[in-house]
Amino acid sequence: MPTTTGISAIPHGRPGGEVQLATVPVFRLSSAASGDDRNGQSTPQLSALIDPDRWAIRGLILGGRLFGESGDTGLEPYVGYRRRVGGASFAVVAFGTKMGAEKDGVTYDATRVGGEVMGDALLGTLGTWGQLHAGGSVAMTYLSANGTYCVADTGNGRDCGDDPAQVPRVDAELSGVYTAGTLLFALDIARRSTGVLHGVRVGAMFSAGHMPRLIDGRQQRGDVFISGGLGLTVGFGSSE
Repeated sequence: MPTTTGISAIPHGRPGGEVQLATVPVFRLSSAASGDDRNGQSTPQLSALIDPDRWAIRGLILGGRLFGESGDTGLEPYVGYRRRVGGASFAVVAFGTKMGAEKDGVTYDATRVGGEVMGDALLGTLGTWGQLHAGGSVAMTYLSANGTYCVADTGNGRDCGDDPAQVPRVDAELSGVYTAGTLLFALDIARRSTGVLHGVRVGAMFSAGHMPRLIDGRQQRGDVFISGGLGLTVGFGSSE
């Protein structure tokens, strides 16, 4: 479950698009059930958006992302609005998807719907080629999930082993609204107001938030976690 969309809050100022390859901070439903270390987890993400600018509504963005690992991936569309005010930029994004997987006697289905508010400020320039930025976001995600998993005597989830039929299993459900905050530090390279290449961003993300907790299939108060990630974003489009 990603904690942030990883989207830049900076609008292009002209029609364009962005492609991003990243590892984004997450909390894992498996950690919610197993009690394993919930910190420092991330997952691969491929994201793309269009910023139609004058071709439609200035500031509007439309996109989607694919996140997760082989056999357990989510395809999540999003829509948002970005605006620049002086040396700062602000954005709001709404997202949602439904996903699920099954392996070795373990199953889950989850629906997530949420929104993220973010800001980005210019800290300084590096000659004519680079800019240093810092920003942050707050995301709230409604999560509803159910599934079946193997459980140990402690009430925590465990590996089902070679013969899942011989290991006790529980059916579980959870739901709630989970909040995460993310700090961003980025280097923007070749960001220009003209030209087909709109810029390249290399950024680091650090998230903290609240995640669900399950013991013997029953939902508990939840846990706090911290995580991090890295992203590479390329912007391109109309030259003017």
